[in-house]
Formats: sequence, structure tokens, C-alpha cells
Amino acid sequence: MFITFEGPDKAGKTTQVKLLKEYAENNKLNWFFTRNPGETELGRRLRDIVLDSNEVISDKAELMIYLADRAHFVDEVLKPRLDKGETVICDRFNDSTLAYQGYGRGIDTKIISTVCNLVCEGIKPDLTILLMVSHDEAQRRSTGSEIDRLEAENKLFFVRVRNGYKTLANEDPTRFRMIQVDGLSIEEVHKKVVEIIQEKISDHG
Repeated sequence: MFITFEGPDKAGKTTQVKLLKEYAENNKLNWFFTRNPGETELGRRLRDIVLDSNEVISDKAELMIYLADRAHFVDEVLKPRLDKGETVICDRFNDSTLAYQGYGRGIDTKIISTVCNLVCEGIKPDLTILLMVSHDEAQRRSTGSEIDRLEAENKLFFVRVRNGYKTLANEDPTRFRMIQVDGLSIEEVHKKVVEIIQEKISDHG
């Protein structure tokens, strides 16, 4: 199975992936955890460039940087694991590109989808857990932390990103499971995540 975590910045994806990894280890589940962008050495270098607040990058160039990383990631990491029948858990994938560069930046989502299918050789997640956070809560969580080039975008950009994620979830309700994290503790979100995955695995197998 291929499971992805998605959501706007400060929704808690990285924290939840870390907790799920601990859960898998404690229960002796041989799941492979990864992220995109930034898993490979090339990916880390590309990610550093695209998030550098000192860089001036056009919207189309930003898209191509992310897609270059994804093409390399699919060939070097994702496809070999899936071909061996492993369960792969990934922090971000194509939906991030559609939400941020498509809905956020205004690049044609149909074009993005076509190119994503090309670089991913048709690979799509079996399940996508979408963590949603309100702008006010995201701002509260950002207080005092260093922000990167994307996080420095204005409120309207993130409104478009959030609306984009909601549109994607509505278009593919069998794949997406959304959790609104506002008002929930980290442990409560983790419990929901585990329940969703257990249900999907049960249906899958």
C-alpha cells in the first residue's frame, strides 16, 4: 500500500508521521517511511533551494524544481519499494503540488496532473490522510519559529491552498480522509490516524 499525508503548513503532518512511525515500530509493522521533497541527496539540495527565503524563483521554475525531485524520488525510492510489495508512508506527494503550485500559485491544475502522472508513472496513493488547520491556528503555531520562502506567503495564498486541498478531497472522496486538527490534541489526531489506516488496511486486504 501507498499512504500519503497532506495538508497546509503547520497542520502537524511531520509530527503525525513521526508518531505513526513509532506506532509501527512498537507493533513490529514493517512499513517504510519517507518524504517528498527531500528524501534523496538530490531532493535535499533541491528542497534547500526552493525554500531558501533569499532565492527569487518564478512560479513555473518552482513547479519544475519540485517535479524534478519527484521524478528522481519515484525512480530511486518509491517505485522499488512498491514493486517489492512494501507499505510506504510518505509525507507529501502530488497533492501538495496541486494545492500549492496549482491552486496556490494559479498554474493550470490539469497540466500539473498530466506532468505528475508522467513523472510518477501512474503511481497514486491508496490512501491520503489530509490534516487541515485554520489560518488562525496555523499562525498561532508559527509564532517564534523561523519561516521559509513558502511559509512567508500572504494569507490569501494559504486560503487558496486550503480551498485547493478541499477541492481535491471532494473530487476523490474514496482516497482522501480529512482530519480537522483545530481543538484536537496531538494524541487525539494520532488516534484518528491509526483508526483510518487500520480501516483501510482491513478493506484492502
